[in-house]
Amino acid sequence: MLKKIVYLILLMCFCVSKIASADITLAIIAPKAGEHSGVGKELFSGAKLAVDEINNDGGLSGEKLDLLTIDDRCDDRLAVSTAEMLALLKSKKIGLVVGPYCSNRFNEIADIYEKAQIFQIVPTTIAYSAGSTEKKGQILLLGTQAQISGDFFQFYNNNFAGLKVGFVYDDRPDSINAEVAKTMFEEFRKYGKADLLKFYTINNIRGKQDIVDAMHKDNINIIFVIGKRDDTIDVIEAAKSTNENFIIFTTKRVLDEKAVKELGSNSNGVYVMSLPSLKDSLMFTETLVNLRLAGVEPEGMEVYSYMAVKLWGDLVNQVGGFSYKKLSDAANSDDLKEKWSEFLMHSGSIKSSKYTIEQIQNQGFKQVY
Repeated sequence: MLKKIVYLILLMCFCVSKIASADITLAIIAPKAGEHSGVGKELFSGAKLAVDEINNDGGLSGEKLDLLTIDDRCDDRLAVSTAEMLALLKSKKIGLVVGPYCSNRFNEIADIYEKAQIFQIVPTTIAYSAGSTEKKGQILLLGTQAQISGDFFQFYNNNFAGLKVGFVYDDRPDSINAEVAKTMFEEFRKYGKADLLKFYTINNIRGKQDIVDAMHKDNINIIFVIGKRDDTIDVIEAAKSTNENFIIFTTKRVLDEKAVKELGSNSNGVYVMSLPSLKDSLMFTETLVNLRLAGVEPEGMEVYSYMAVKLWGDLVNQVGGFSYKKLSDAANSDDLKEKWSEFLMHSGSIKSSKYTIEQIQNQGFKQVY
């Protein structure tokens, strides 16, 4: 019964998606509701920019592109069912899947696309398991949220070595933050500093002020909080009111401009970490200029999905068609790795791109790393 309900929801998602008379369909998988809906909106928007640009230039290999946006609600069951539906879909020829952004069952989903011979590009993902197994017809751009641990430790070691860190995280079963906590511990353990790191979990039993009070009692100097938006804001507010000397870190995915305004003066001095903007890439400069001349200013995750579609288009032009085998071979070629090297994350490597760190000052963001 549950599976039938999931399939019905997916069919509704397909029905509300844009329908156009095109030969090749690109499916973009991202959330349209919930805590990650803002990211989903940007991923959909960036893909549309690229598809419109390609279609206005005559398409790919003589084919016009259709965009199918699918809301998986960051739900594991919907993500898997989406992959199964696309693998069986006969009414459209799926040339590319962009995503998913979420899902703890990432490798299971990738297996479905590989078996169905549907090319998959993941612009960026919060799935910790992404890249742990290499897939022939899959390209991973940038990195996963897990690499945040390594970049945080490097910044910490260069600027705050010796201070005690309290890592506060949401340990829900559907959250990957527990995996980030594991990688954080490994970073500190690797350099013989595990005794400087202590963990605190956010749950319905323990209040946010209780967590902050416990850290204050444990002589914690630095708080790294990663959880739901409202929980994170509550922890920051409690920390600021308890000890103004707390050094606070979180992610820009949670503490965006809207959240900063909500925090007001309590946001000052907070460090936020985020994947680098492709706007800083020399490869993206010409495209960015063209988009700006057209009155479009890509923001946030838009440039990630835009680049994913453009990379796929580059491969299609290179091999002269949409053959899964030819595209897969080209995706694993030295030529692609050389041309797109700064964006690729092959075989689970987390060295390709680094998180940037910004400090909030007067409700603005100033990059410090």
